[in-house]
Amino acid sequence: MKTILTLLSFIVFSMQLNAQFTLSLKGKDPKSGQTLELKEISSKEGFGQALILKGGELKSVGLNEIKKIDYEINNLKDFWQNQAVKNEVYENLLKYGFQYDLRRDWEEEALKYLNELEQNNLTFEDSYLENYLYSLTYKLYPGSINDGRPGILNVKLMIDNAPNAFIFPSGTMILTTGLLSTINSEEELIAIMAHEVSHFVLDHSTININKAIQRQKNAEFWAAFVTGLAAATELYASSRNEYYVPGALTYSTAILSFNLASAFTERLGLKYSRDQEIAADKCAVELLKYLKIDPTALSSALAKIKDYCIVTGNYYALTGNGSHPNISERISLIGKPNLFTSSTYDKLISFVNTTNAINEFNNKHFIACQNLVNRNINAGVPTEDDYVLKAMTNLYLYDNLEKNLESLELINKAKNLNVAPTINIHKQEALVLIRLNKNTEALIALKTYSDKLDQALNDIESIKNENSWFLAKQYLEDEKTWTSKMTYKVKTM
Repeated sequence: MKTILTLLSFIVFSMQLNAQFTLSLKGKDPKSGQTLELKEISSKEGFGQALILKGGELKSVGLNEIKKIDYEINNLKDFWQNQAVKNEVYENLLKYGFQYDLRRDWEEEALKYLNELEQNNLTFEDSYLENYLYSLTYKLYPGSINDGRPGILNVKLMIDNAPNAFIFPSGTMILTTGLLSTINSEEELIAIMAHEVSHFVLDHSTININKAIQRQKNAEFWAAFVTGLAAATELYASSRNEYYVPGALTYSTAILSFNLASAFTERLGLKYSRDQEIAADKCAVELLKYLKIDPTALSSALAKIKDYCIVTGNYYALTGNGSHPNISERISLIGKPNLFTSSTYDKLISFVNTTNAINEFNNKHFIACQNLVNRNINAGVPTEDDYVLKAMTNLYLYDNLEKNLESLELINKAKNLNVAPTINIHKQEALVLIRLNKNTEALIALKTYSDKLDQALNDIESIKNENSWFLAKQYLEDEKTWTSKMTYKVKTM
């Protein structure tokens, strides 16, 4: 039985769904082939009511009756409008209205958050990867569903090794670099993005904010947030890790995950309930099926996130108290995952893998660091940083001739590559040569490193930010002191 549904309401809120649905109705009424138009949605005596045109006559029915319709989905707009009807989105709009003023405030706060990330070098910029992510977004969402709610989807990458994703009420989706490296395929990435888009369409964050009894005052929250971000930056930068290079600060995963992301996601209603997570999972699975993508890609991604949390001791995400609670239950409900892996995907995210590998090294997670650079090497897209990082982790993890020679070979590959040379190559070359008792060659490498440090000290005069200049200068001067002492030591060996 086929009918046509057009949705147009204007009593409590105004919306028009321009796409028409082809429907298969449950039961025997209305009769086959009859046209049915939904003209209005309004609230009457506290209950949602739908005004439908049936056989030329207007009739009022409860919104629950509309949910009994089985939709034949012809396009993405159909899919998402159907999900909005089935998941009580319009009942909540009847209760609270569109809340344009509040939605504007939430958008402004999201923009403040993004600005703070950019100001502190916490956004990952890669034009190639950016247009790839947007192409995936438009596979999942048609741009809008024309129901009166504002919001256009866009995607930002945040530098954080913890695998996470969230989406603001305004439609800005945040994916961490850690998420991209934790999974191994485009299918898993699409699945995670589909889950976040589901939260957006189902208006979960708006519902959560409306349920909140009290929110911290705007000025008070942002003062604390910016102070916390500055403290995290200062804390990490002051450690002057040996892989740090001026202008490329890296940050502690634990600091970012707990102090920054958690505080902000809770403020904007992104700390979802169990029911909301399961609803978003169910919606994402249905979308994956519609797109002819194996729906276990979502449970596969969740399983890998769970494994990462176990390895890194992030029990907060495993106990059901975080923004994605009870991962094991969700995996069970979706279904046992199939195996997802792709060297093509690894090529796409190779720069992300390198960034995360540096963070893992700085956090002393040497095996995790090596696993990431091995993915780039196996995919055939390593840069100097990847070879140097693998050589460095070899020195930390092993002390035998085979691994020392492998490290020297990796350093030589880095020196010959000439894609993005780093002065760190010469320091690590010296360390490997000392390990191999090649002291004469080590002294040459140390001299080269010292000369490169002198050049870098001259170059930092172009840094405008006083604090960044001071940190870079102090780091380089410390490295000069270390190099002088190490040269003296090698000569006495």
